[in-house]
Amino acid sequence: MIAVLRSELYRTATVRSSILALIVFGIVAATAGYLSDSFWALFAGIGTFGIAVMVTCQHYQHRTAMLLFLGEPNRLKILAAQSLVAMLLGVLLVGVSGIAVVASGEPERYLSTLAVSPLLAIFGVANATIVRRPLWLIAGWLAWLLFVEGIIYNLEGDMIFSAFLAAASGNTRGLLWVSIWTAASLPIAAWSIRRDLAGD
Repeated sequence: MIAVLRSELYRTATVRSSILALIVFGIVAATAGYLSDSFWALFAGIGTFGIAVMVTCQHYQHRTAMLLFLGEPNRLKILAAQSLVAMLLGVLLVGVSGIAVVASGEPERYLSTLAVSPLLAIFGVANATIVRRPLWLIAGWLAWLLFVEGIIYNLEGDMIFSAFLAAASGNTRGLLWVSIWTAASLPIAAWSIRRDLAGD
């Protein structure tokens, strides 16, 4: 497990697109933090989800998943290592981008967002393991966020991003629903990681 985790951390740190995505998501979230702490939480959540999807899907895009699975036949260990890396990147993204929110006098929002971001990172890894296509996944969830959660439900309710925003403001029901969404995605990801790579 430690070897897989070290390998994933090294790969993430040396692939330029991972670093670039982390920087871009961080800048967008930090800029939103100057406008509103709610905007910051939303963009920090989208960034956490997006970076988790990107670093997980890179194995399928770059055809390195086969080598990874040969090096570590227990694919659940790989899923756990990818989740840990995504959690670390998500916490880093939220921690750095939220400095403006803390400076504006909203430490509770900052700490709540920091606490719930690992769950959204795991949800991103699980989704990427299932779909394996980052563009489809990110575009699909952004459309879902905009049209379903945003326009139809006004970012209220128990759907994943609405629940994340509620949890980021300290709402325990939101935290519960983010946990439920994440827990529900993990068994599907655990089954999906065993799929053949020939179609990818």
